[in-house]
Amino acid sequence: MKQYDIVIVGGGPAGVTCALSAKNTYPDKKIVLIRKESKPLIPCGIPYVFHTLNEVSDDILPDNPLIASQIDIINDEATGKNDHKITLANNGEIAFEKLVIATGSKAIMPKIEGADKENVFLIKKDKEYLKNMKARIQEAEKIVILGGGYIGVEVADELVKAEKNVMVIEMMNTILPTMDDEFGNKVKEILEKEGAKVITGKSIQKIYGNKSITGVELDDGTKIDCDLLIVSCGFRPNLELAKKFNLVYEEGKGILVDAYLRTSEKDVFAIGDCAAKYDFFTGEFSNIMLASTAMAEGRLVGSNLYSIKTIRQYPGVLGTFSTKIGNIAFAVSGITEKRAKARSLDYTVGIAKAVDRHPAMLPDASEITVKLIFSTYSHTLMGAQIMGGNSVGEMINIMSVMILNKMTDIDIYNLQIGTHPLLTASPIAYPIINATVDAIKKWNKC
Repeated sequence: MKQYDIVIVGGGPAGVTCALSAKNTYPDKKIVLIRKESKPLIPCGIPYVFHTLNEVSDDILPDNPLIASQIDIINDEATGKNDHKITLANNGEIAFEKLVIATGSKAIMPKIEGADKENVFLIKKDKEYLKNMKARIQEAEKIVILGGGYIGVEVADELVKAEKNVMVIEMMNTILPTMDDEFGNKVKEILEKEGAKVITGKSIQKIYGNKSITGVELDDGTKIDCDLLIVSCGFRPNLELAKKFNLVYEEGKGILVDAYLRTSEKDVFAIGDCAAKYDFFTGEFSNIMLASTAMAEGRLVGSNLYSIKTIRQYPGVLGTFSTKIGNIAFAVSGITEKRAKARSLDYTVGIAKAVDRHPAMLPDASEITVKLIFSTYSHTLMGAQIMGGNSVGEMINIMSVMILNKMTDIDIYNLQIGTHPLLTASPIAYPIINATVDAIKKWNKC
């Protein structure tokens, strides 16, 4: 029987980050990472294997950092646990002092009649599955994508660029439903301008065909011909090990953990998509699954395996997303106006637009739209949405820091910022500050 100090099950971003963090903190400990995949993928890069990247293998999560840190890798599957020993399918038992479960999530297949037909695909984190999927996509004439969230629209954007006949079907009334409607409508406009068709407020109830799909039927009876269907309806936590190891979990939500990601069993931790998440604003279970969140959890657990070295005031998951459709980037962090209305929150909106270079005639300039959601009574920032050029990706990260630190309108109004003609909007028209000013003006009129 092999003996390790630290055993990590799961080879995605959470597991890899945890292993590296543990090695940095406890350099004398013997660490092994166990994963089923011989070549794990970068999850956020999967949509781009269908066009922008030449091969699925171009999206591989590299082993070099693990090898350089002398962290062992075993390609196998954990099947059981007895006290401080886990059983592997092909490599016997491994004894451990500390165990970290980082088994991620699984794509959801809704209950649709005929979903077992050929050429019906999920977005799986599996290299061979995606290689086959890409080959079938290249042969397909008409492709339907069920789900207009981030992955669905990213895949649609890629396939349109590959000159495929694409239709997106989203059950909500707007695509990109985690953002407010004006942002989702802009994504719809871009996709349709590129040549895709977008249907909202509908879903698929039946898949036609004998052995392989030939079409789908919507819930209003509309029939649509297609020879390939991609289902992108979200993910749920992978709880297989939680069940085998008798850990406490919530079905569909994840393995229950405390603020330091400790499970119901001593010396066993859970991180990433398989661990339960809680909402920053309400404390309720959250279904937000992000690599950035998983890696933050991996770093924390890696540092705290043997003693709490990094104190954590866990406020819950904020939810900071970004994507790029066509030539426009979209990003959101925290509360949207839609969600504020649904929660009966008293809020004030501030909006500003500006070009992210000054003067605006400089190359690579693009218009930025910033929408901020403030609490009307505390004046704290609750949410931000941005669309525009590539600068949006880093701007939303700054906004998430502001929200997490409960900055007020006056805090933002008094920010000392750095600007440059080739890099940012003008200091006179800086959109984050000007959106805040817009909210302040509304309060002053009350």
